[in-house]
Amino acid sequence: MTRRSPIWYLLASLAAYFALWNAIPRARFLVSASDWVDACLRGAHQPLATILLILGVIILSIPTIAFMAAQVSIIYYFARLRLRFVGGLLWLVGCLAGSAVVVAVMVWRSGIVTKLHRLPSLREIGLVMGIYSGGPLGMVVYTLILLAAASIGCMVSLRVKDKNLLLPVVMFAATIDFWTVTAGPVSSMMQHAPELLKAVSAPIPKAGTGAFVPALAMGPGDPLFIALVFAAVHRLGLNARRNFAFVLALMTAGMLAVMMNLVPYLPALVVLAIAVIAANRREFKLTRQEKISTAIVAVVLVATIPLVWHLLKPLETPKRKPAPPIAAPRSRS
Repeated sequence: MTRRSPIWYLLASLAAYFALWNAIPRARFLVSASDWVDACLRGAHQPLATILLILGVIILSIPTIAFMAAQVSIIYYFARLRLRFVGGLLWLVGCLAGSAVVVAVMVWRSGIVTKLHRLPSLREIGLVMGIYSGGPLGMVVYTLILLAAASIGCMVSLRVKDKNLLLPVVMFAATIDFWTVTAGPVSSMMQHAPELLKAVSAPIPKAGTGAFVPALAMGPGDPLFIALVFAAVHRLGLNARRNFAFVLALMTAGMLAVMMNLVPYLPALVVLAIAVIAANRREFKLTRQEKISTAIVAVVLVATIPLVWHLLKPLETPKRKPAPPIAAPRSRS
């Protein structure tokens, strides 16, 4: 294994991710800097007010930018391992098994089985994971979920035999993600079981809170398709660094748009599709017939969104009674 082996870059990205996980919640200087900018803005006039406003936005964006850079780097270098199907399957099984063990430790430490006199339900396990989400156990389980999703993406990418196939793949993924977020399963889970969605989404914390307080989260579908794109890019000889830059920049911009309430929500795979098309616009060599076919597919996908909403939008279900609160675990001597 040489110094330029992707495994070293993967390990470095993981180390940066773990460091940010612990450092960002303790970064009180970011809160102090933001408060100073707010105080200066009260009496500032143009053009100083504009400069201070931009500075304030930059300060607020630092945690999200840093976390997105670490997460996308992990996926990028994992995809550079160029796993075959068996290798990807082994990674998937290992990561899922590891996350199951960590979750079992969380359940055991919480004492919920003793309190309920039974095994917890999935919703209750999600609540337990929420208690530990900011600690070392949460950091490990979210990392394993991230790598498990990336391994699935790498396996699926093996079916992309030609670079032109990336175009319909990301278009289809964007359409499906748009539906799932606005009216499909993700929307339903956000309404009826948000703790389950949070349990499998990698969180991005607020700065300077002292404890790990999630501000945003990356769902498991996002690293899956990002890994699919990166694995295909590496294997098909496309410009990997260009794809990395576009995906990181646009995905981070999308996260910041949600964080700053510029949009209420944003299907991440729509942003990913735009990034992939922009990064490879000169690489897609479509014939006239393929261009027509792709345009028809795009029109059909967009035109069928209202029909999908009507047929598959989940029915309203009566609200369940809230689960009994789970006390935070006491320290064990």
